[in-house]
Amino acid sequence: MPPKVAVIGSGVSGISAAQKLIEKNCAVTIFDQGINPGGRLGIRSLRNPPFVNRPVDVGAAYFTISDELFKKKVAEWQTNKLVHEWTDTFHIFDDYEITTTTGPMRYATKEGLRSLARFELANLATKGVQHFQERKISLVVVNDKNVLVDEEVFDAVVLAMPGLQAAKIISDQELVNQLSKQIWKPILSTWFVIDSDTPKYDAMFVNNHEVISLIVNDGKRRGDNAPVVNVLTTHNYAKSRLENINNYLDEIVDHAIEIWNIQSEILEKGITRWSLAQPETATRVETPERLAIIGDAYSNKPRIESAWLDGQAVLTQLLAIV
Repeated sequence: MPPKVAVIGSGVSGISAAQKLIEKNCAVTIFDQGINPGGRLGIRSLRNPPFVNRPVDVGAAYFTISDELFKKKVAEWQTNKLVHEWTDTFHIFDDYEITTTTGPMRYATKEGLRSLARFELANLATKGVQHFQERKISLVVVNDKNVLVDEEVFDAVVLAMPGLQAAKIISDQELVNQLSKQIWKPILSTWFVIDSDTPKYDAMFVNNHEVISLIVNDGKRRGDNAPVVNVLTTHNYAKSRLENINNYLDEIVDHAIEIWNIQSEILEKGITRWSLAQPETATRVETPERLAIIGDAYSNKPRIESAWLDGQAVLTQLLAIV
């Protein structure tokens, strides 16, 4: 019988781990408590004409490539027309001075970054992977011979989630204490639609501002030039405003309008929160040989690429099934 492995979390690292486990001929089941897969690949859909149901990325803004293994995965996504090169040049706003900076190529998607998760999960389904969204796991108990995931027996389990979330479902108190020390920073993410042409900028890093850290031209990011703007706040601004977030929507949008000198009417706007948006680099805890804990928190550069690579390295922790 093939090893039976539960993967809890359908974000980038969990999907990547599932692929590696399938290569190892494991029987994989993915559980995720969210309504949609993808973790921090967050999307919202516009409500009003002419952009009804158009997606807006409100979580991860883009991804870059520095590793050859991830480069091969991105090439596959490009072959399937899921991703495209967006820009290597951002503007910088610093004390009302605007300059430019050139860096690595940023990649984006036409249908939102969450479309990558949907694509990968569809492929996994053809290989026998079971996938359950809106399935909240309450307790994971790791024994010498097996793992109990809400009393269902598996040979191993992968927790593809922030350590703070993993700490809430693991029975091992020592692991709980260690994982509870992880530090994650929040953000608020807003979006708005204007009644004129899309602004000239691709995106702008905002330095030394108490409210905003990044403004993105979603029309250019998506490639349809729709007049849609996405705004991410600073961590400090968000951390005391995670409740009643709609109270802060107008303030955030007003700051973005001022920075980009937008004179147009706002036709639609919205806001969402990410309580666990960005991790500080964490030390990987020692786990039993039937348990792996993965994610981009264990990289010195947390991002989509590092989440994918950590999933690919999942077998370095699951020694019981290697």
